Amino acid sequence: MKNLLRPLVLTALTLALAACMSSYRITTTDGQVYIADETPVYDVATDSYAFTAQDGQQVRLSKQQIELIKEQ
Repeated sequence: MKNLLRPLVLTALTLALAACMSSYRITTTDGQVYIADETPVYDVATDSYAFTAQDGQQVRLSKQQIELIKEQ
């Protein structure tokens, strides 16, 4: 029974980790594409989204500049 339980637990943990590691594709109205590892944060005061691109660049875009934010 223990031999069967261990692989099941490891598989469940692996799937749970994979589900938490989604990235986001942010496409701007001028065609630029950014990939972010975390959810872009919307700032109501400035009407903009802020995120860190995969290359480490801190990006802030106004809501009007963004065409699509899609989870990958």
